[in-house]
Amino acid sequence: MSALNYIIDSFLVLYTIYYLTFVLIGLFDNDLFRRGKDEVSRDPENRFAVFVPAHNEARVINKLLSNLENLDYPSSLYDVFVIADNCQDDTAKMARRHDVNVLERQNQEEKGKGYALRFGFKRLGFLDGTAEYDAATVFDADNLVEDDFLRVMNDRLQEGEKLIQSYVDSKNPSDNWVTATFSMMFWINDRYTLLSRYNAGLSAVMMGTGMCISAETLEEIGWDTKTLTEDLEYSIQALFRGIKTSFARETKVFDEKPVSFFASCRQRLRWARGQLSVLKNYVPGLLYQGIKEANPVKIDGGIRLFQMPFIMFYFLVTVLRWALPGIFSGPVFNYVVSNIKLFGAILPLMPFIIPASLFILDRLPEEAFKYVVLFPVFMYSWIAILYYAVFTLDRTEWIHTSHFRNIDKKELKARELVAAVSSRSIEREKSKSMAIPRATKVTM
Repeated sequence: MSALNYIIDSFLVLYTIYYLTFVLIGLFDNDLFRRGKDEVSRDPENRFAVFVPAHNEARVINKLLSNLENLDYPSSLYDVFVIADNCQDDTAKMARRHDVNVLERQNQEEKGKGYALRFGFKRLGFLDGTAEYDAATVFDADNLVEDDFLRVMNDRLQEGEKLIQSYVDSKNPSDNWVTATFSMMFWINDRYTLLSRYNAGLSAVMMGTGMCISAETLEEIGWDTKTLTEDLEYSIQALFRGIKTSFARETKVFDEKPVSFFASCRQRLRWARGQLSVLKNYVPGLLYQGIKEANPVKIDGGIRLFQMPFIMFYFLVTVLRWALPGIFSGPVFNYVVSNIKLFGAILPLMPFIIPASLFILDRLPEEAFKYVVLFPVFMYSWIAILYYAVFTLDRTEWIHTSHFRNIDKKELKARELVAAVSSRSIEREKSKSMAIPRATKVTM
């Protein structure tokens, strides 16, 4: 049993160090690594098809479409396509009030965003190479988009990038503790998963919205996703072909977060089932290919997807050590903690330190900061969700998340202005505290 304890504990410690390594890399912005920091904006050149898959989104879609009509990009170089997918409300009617194209789809057998996107990509010729566009971008109907989004994607495409994920921010982080902690989870992913891997020359992953796919990539790979997380699945399919997902931190989409805890659990359950399905279907082959080719990008792409099973396994081991201390122990962990005091002191605080650090690094809304203390509660709720997902993995029905927060760009800009002013105040206070006081002349 002693040997088994060493093996289990070594795995837990090594994976924790692996995760914290990317947290450390994520502390630094792009400029340190000279990645994604080309300040020279290229001339608009690429033509974009902007897709908005929407299922019963009449309450919120108007704000996004008004936003998309006024992007800082020549209107002749992009068209918006709303895919009204199995709608029973006025989504299509609302969309037609704007200068957009509406594609209506009714298919009760193939439900979900992945199928809706395949419908749209096929309709516009992306899958057979006949598209009149250079790239496709995707937004959820509840989103808002920064005005420079297409300019940034145009620049990145001209730099040779093929799959590009933008920063995913939150529309409503300060509504309550659920939206705040849900937003923190996304902010952590933006900086400590996507940015850190992009900086390290590895692959980010697509997040389902705020993503851009080149026409040549869609023609090469197609769009044949089967899981509930079509974005992650497509990123892994691309990795098999050596195509990395890059991360464009310099532009954002703003996503609505669930207001109720139950709604957040339903959404996360879908993600958990989808990610575990991607793990089961793709990771063994990706790791084998990565090891065979000595390709760190593919190896990391596979290892990263063990994060959910790691959480489940860590919880199980913790319970066993608590219930049966004479049989299960943590020899490696105890050795590390006893010899590296700082590690032992900081580790229990990481669920608070990691989200708190983002408010300093990324100028996040101060109103949400007070909920950092509840972030561990939100994250620990993942454990029950993951175990339930494992035992219901065969349930592949799409779980729709309803959206209600009809926020516009003016409200977002006001929030960002407050955050910017607050950040400048902090910087001024830092400067004052670091200033060297002048010597005082003393008269004798």
